[in-house]
Amino acid sequence: MTTLSAKPQRFSIGYHLNSWDLEGLPLQPALKFLADQGFGWFEILAFTSLSDQFARKYMQLGHQAPMGVTTDTDILRRYAILSKAQSELGIRLSSLYVNAVFVNPVAWEYERDVLLSLARLLKGFDAPVLVLGGGPSVASGNAHDAQDYRDFARSLEDIGRRTKDLGIDTVYHPHLDTFVETREQLDRLMDVLDTSVAGLCIDPAHLAQTYSDPVDAVKTYISAIRYMHLKDTKVDPALKGYDRYAAFCELGAGVVDLKGIVKELLDADYAGLAIVELDASQKTAEQSTLESIDYLKNTLGLVLTPDARA
Repeated sequence: MTTLSAKPQRFSIGYHLNSWDLEGLPLQPALKFLADQGFGWFEILAFTSLSDQFARKYMQLGHQAPMGVTTDTDILRRYAILSKAQSELGIRLSSLYVNAVFVNPVAWEYERDVLLSLARLLKGFDAPVLVLGGGPSVASGNAHDAQDYRDFARSLEDIGRRTKDLGIDTVYHPHLDTFVETREQLDRLMDVLDTSVAGLCIDPAHLAQTYSDPVDAVKTYISAIRYMHLKDTKVDPALKGYDRYAAFCELGAGVVDLKGIVKELLDADYAGLAIVELDASQKTAEQSTLESIDYLKNTLGLVLTPDARA
């Protein structure tokens, strides 16, 4: 293992619950497992009906079962599990990820209210970040002209100003099947986004799937990055639709230049959070987690919490 930077690691590393959550596996043992591995932070999907509606309408996720019904009791018990993990296991909620359309004036009032309510929940958890995804993609037949980018940016800024008052950073996550998928689209958004109120969450695997260079994206926009996903993927031009998501893999098993990304973060004294993410594990969620931890520690030379460095 070589030293990636002369500067010390300032960012802590957490883990996303997707590998359990998307498979319908129980969250309590997952949170205990992550805490036992030494993670101090976790991220989870907000699972609002608006976010689910966006995914079904715009994202190429393959065949899905009919929509179920999540009651208010279900969602509140879900948050109770997260609260219990925070109080009993010492592993903290870093953020909620939620999709919205952002550019539909009929739906925006509903979306904004939901996002602000989620921000209030995050405030109660003392969580630092709200991660936003979504916006209709070009492939879905929606326009992406200059005014669309301005309108999209204004919606992000609207939420960002309101969460900033709560001490929470709003960040946008470029993602497959959303408004910003490629580097060219990211550049167009950044040209009109006020990054003092809304920042970025860079996920290198999603950029890599669009043949964009995630290392250069991190280097270019490091001042706007308030939150990171650490994710790897295999890339093949033959992959279409859901198969692109199935290509996500454990850290080090794909083509993402994670060493280059980490070097940029270290050189820039990045002190936010970096969340390891894998959607559906092809092994078990636990085995994939252990393999990614091994890569973080033994190949990248990182620790999960800098203060815990030996």
